[in-house]
Amino acid sequence: MNNNLSIFNKDTKILRNFSKLNLIFGYAKSGKTTFLEDLQLIFSGKDKHHLVNGTQVVTGDFNLFFVSTSEGISDHLKLSSKSLLRRLLTRTKYSDNFPTFCECISKGILGAQSELEARIKTVLPNAKVEIQGLDSPLDLLIENMDISLGMESSSEDKEGIFSLVQALTEITDNKTIVLIDDFAKDLDEEETFSFFSQIKSSPAYFFLTSKKPIPQTTVSDSASIFALRDGKAIAIPPLSTLVNMTLDEGKEPKTFEEFMISSGYNSNSGFNAMFEEYIRSVETANIFRILTAKNPVISPHWVENKVSIIPKTKEEEALYLKLFDILGIKNC
Repeated sequence: MNNNLSIFNKDTKILRNFSKLNLIFGYAKSGKTTFLEDLQLIFSGKDKHHLVNGTQVVTGDFNLFFVSTSEGISDHLKLSSKSLLRRLLTRTKYSDNFPTFCECISKGILGAQSELEARIKTVLPNAKVEIQGLDSPLDLLIENMDISLGMESSSEDKEGIFSLVQALTEITDNKTIVLIDDFAKDLDEEETFSFFSQIKSSPAYFFLTSKKPIPQTTVSDSASIFALRDGKAIAIPPLSTLVNMTLDEGKEPKTFEEFMISSGYNSNSGFNAMFEEYIRSVETANIFRILTAKNPVISPHWVENKVSIIPKTKEEEALYLKLFDILGIKNC
């Protein structure tokens, strides 16, 4: 079953394909937030210039969550109408006893309301007392809740948001879209691994932006990767494809013999797979360093005041140059 999403721009006739996990990398002010805001308009049905999987989206087609770069769990403990926690509490299926508890609350408040009104009438005979929320005891409870978590770090704060989103994706029948701006901002390397592990089994579609590199081993070929440069989204091939493009370039075989000694040799000998594994495990995460830098350079040594990409082999250098070419970066 194909779980991919396609978005077609009716004006430019551009079709863009997305997978379950979509990573959008870019340097500061490259347009990442705007990119997510545009997606929010599309998936909410407010944008009429795009089709999703060939259909015009209407409000309610998708269960949509947008988490801004500055948002933390504390923003959602206030239980406003936009609070993720409020959405969770109002959509949760409670025990069989819960309706009885709510009914008791309504009856109790009605009784208290009657006595309060009677007391006020002794001074103001024409007064009438109304207490809001009697028709929805759950809302009344939520609006008067006070929640504290005692979190000590910004990463814990961020993880709380992720947990809420995860819980909400499990209680809806609609496709869920999760947009998180600068998702790795407060996460260290281990927490980043943990985050990807948590969302792996989620039914939701994730669109995550980042202005800093993340460990290359966290991202599989099934994820879609984009680079934002000057507001333009550039699709980056999966690592395996990028490796094949690099190693097979200029080696178009004409005969079987040529196939075996050129591109075919690379694939059949396992060299492509070994090189891909090497690139994936490079500790400096050079591919994502390139995607999150405005003016990176490829050099045999460190260049002052530059994001310096230092390849160890000619094949690695060729791969980075291929990526520069895709991004339209000149290696100066």
